Amino acid sequence: MHLHSSQQARPATREWNLFEDSILALYLGQSAARIFAHGAIYHLTEGETLTLGGPQTLTVVLDGVLIAQTGWQGPGCHVAGDGTCYKVKSETASVWVLDRAGTGWQAPGRQALQHALEMALTAADRALQAATPPADLPDPETLSDVDHPQIRRMAARLRRTSEAATADAVFRFVQAMPYRFGNWQERASDTLARGNGMCTTKANLQVTLMRAAGLEAGFVEMPMSMSVLGKLMPAAWLAMMRPTVRHYFGAVKLDGRWHAADSSYNDDSMGIYLESFPDYAHLLPAHVSIGKPYSPTAEKNGVDPFDIQVVPHLNEEMSKKSRFSPAQFEALNTRLDRAQGSWRNWVEEDHPDLGAGLRVVS
Repeated sequence: MHLHSSQQARPATREWNLFEDSILALYLGQSAARIFAHGAIYHLTEGETLTLGGPQTLTVVLDGVLIAQTGWQGPGCHVAGDGTCYKVKSETASVWVLDRAGTGWQAPGRQALQHALEMALTAADRALQAATPPADLPDPETLSDVDHPQIRRMAARLRRTSEAATADAVFRFVQAMPYRFGNWQERASDTLARGNGMCTTKANLQVTLMRAAGLEAGFVEMPMSMSVLGKLMPAAWLAMMRPTVRHYFGAVKLDGRWHAADSSYNDDSMGIYLESFPDYAHLLPAHVSIGKPYSPTAEKNGVDPFDIQVVPHLNEEMSKKSRFSPAQFEALNTRLDRAQGSWRNWVEEDHPDLGAGLRVVS
């Protein structure tokens, strides 16, 4: 690994906070701090280069953007050494580097940490594989696959004796799913099988289930400030985000009137919001009924949740390609995954020591 001689390791309090938000730290759990201490911190400035070493070199981007011909790495991403040369694209960047072939890491008594690291890398790889969309993405016209057998079956299970009760049952079923950033060109049946989603994919599933249950449902677009949505993200990503983003959610017509029904955030992800916005507390438990729409974003924006423009589909929006790779989405999700326990899906059942070492903190 090549670094300019002027680059020196620095005190690591801030860097530890950034490392704790990384994918690797998520799966290392209580071993993260001890393993972090075995690496070195390097700070770079715009235009400087970083050449990864051999396969035993492990690098975690703490903040900033590193770019190469093969793509870019953002905060929280980790990569094994393969000789790739990265250039700092942002004003500054910092990285954590562990030489797994070095004498310090290979010293006697390090076997437990070495094992924890390998298991964490395996779990992170399994999560990444599951989050990677197929090479051939579905036609946007097919995303609301209302006639899919699993959609029909679930809609039948959620149907109640009244339209309002059915709408609430579907809403609460989708709302309970973990909120995670990721690919949005996904059929409703795929989101149902995955069991989690972001605003677009959860809205698509909700509207599809409502339609399959015989309800009139549609989609709403509303601006959301990054000062709000950013609470769900690791702090190092915020500098790369737009000040305002488009937020999408579902709506259902009850008693002849459109009701906002935003199922994006489950209780655990709303808990992250509550740390910064305690005035949201009355929004839990989430539910929809006649005369009672549900939209945290409308409330935060000071908008009447009945004053909404409902459209029949999000095909154009959901056909757009994201600027983030699956690995970058996984890095964006670490704060959410800790709060929601999502990492548990990828911890090997035959490694209970790793599961016991992980902790969930919001």
